[in-house]
Amino acid sequence: MYKIAKHLAWLSIWRRKTRSLMVIMMIALSLGGLLGLQGLYDGMISHLINTTIRSDSGEISVYAKEYRLQKSLDYRLSSISNYEEVFSKIEGLETYSIRLEQEGLIATAHKSFGAILKGIYLENEQNFGQLSTFITQGDYSFGKENTAALIGSELAKKLTLSIGSRVIFTAQDASGEINSISFRITGILKTGNPSIDDSSVFVSMKQMSKFLNLQQSATQIALRVKESKQIRIIQKELQTLFPEADILRWDELYPLLIQMQDLIHIFNLASYAIVFIVAALGIFGVMLVSVLERMREFSIMLAIGTPYKMVRDQILLEASFLGCIGYMSGAFFGWLLLWYMSTSGIDMRSFEAGLELYGYSVVMYANIHLYYFVQAFFAVFFATLLSVIWPLLKLKKIKPIQMIQGKTV
Repeated sequence: MYKIAKHLAWLSIWRRKTRSLMVIMMIALSLGGLLGLQGLYDGMISHLINTTIRSDSGEISVYAKEYRLQKSLDYRLSSISNYEEVFSKIEGLETYSIRLEQEGLIATAHKSFGAILKGIYLENEQNFGQLSTFITQGDYSFGKENTAALIGSELAKKLTLSIGSRVIFTAQDASGEINSISFRITGILKTGNPSIDDSSVFVSMKQMSKFLNLQQSATQIALRVKESKQIRIIQKELQTLFPEADILRWDELYPLLIQMQDLIHIFNLASYAIVFIVAALGIFGVMLVSVLERMREFSIMLAIGTPYKMVRDQILLEASFLGCIGYMSGAFFGWLLLWYMSTSGIDMRSFEAGLELYGYSVVMYANIHLYYFVQAFFAVFFATLLSVIWPLLKLKKIKPIQMIQGKTV
């Protein structure tokens, strides 16, 4: 009996080919567009998070107590070798980067701005987050004598700097004295992280230690963790080992990124609700019209002894066929769209200024995850089930003999 209902359902949806194809196309296009948008928005957030982790915080950052509030060298990490010894014994850690920074004033012959001077080890930063990939002009180098600097792209633009330009940085050293250091620019960085691009200058750790009159000191140690599931475990372990330090995860340092991620999830849920409504209304309209058109046919079937269950199954299967074909078409279209956006990206250079203001890349790449398609399947599945409730209720209320005689509608 089920096979008969299945066969009849399949034949019925192609009675009105144009109508059925329009519903399938409507579901497919809306679903494919939704999958593409979801992957693109997730890709944008992933890019921001990945850039932040690579260029600054790592998965975990270590600071001295009060440093993030006071920004004073009085609150610094000392005896760095002790930290390095502990890090080498933690299996879950992949690598780390030691940084020493100080706020001050950067100046050329014509302009000056507030900036942050950061002492780093180039090799460590390369292993940590491949900092060289952010170089847009010049070289990833501090020059032959290790006395040059790298500078954020927006700060270079404000100061009208180019490769080879000389600048002077002035700040207080560890003893409170005002010191100045002069260097030439060998490279310009464009990370997409506003805190770096807008205000950061990088010099060698040796130069920075000499400038600040400090040794074996750091203001931040950023850590990369091999697996994301180990982040909280390693954080708790480090908090136990170094109670005198602040051990913070990237999401604690950048809560705005988490808020943006949550907003994207809310937007995705709203988008699924729209697709759910579109699919439900489309299938509902087709099934309602189809049932009303065939009331006399169903009445004859019921009058000659066809079980209501068989008629019900036929209608359910008709709706299911429409939903499944629409879903498969939409999933395939969405996968093609996601594949293209994840490999080639979308060029948004015409909106470059606005995107870079918020740290987005001008070429956006999408993510592809299996759960996109699972969520879409359940949205279409439940929309299909809900769409046939009213037509089935209409069918159940009919009186077959009266319908055949044309006495009721």
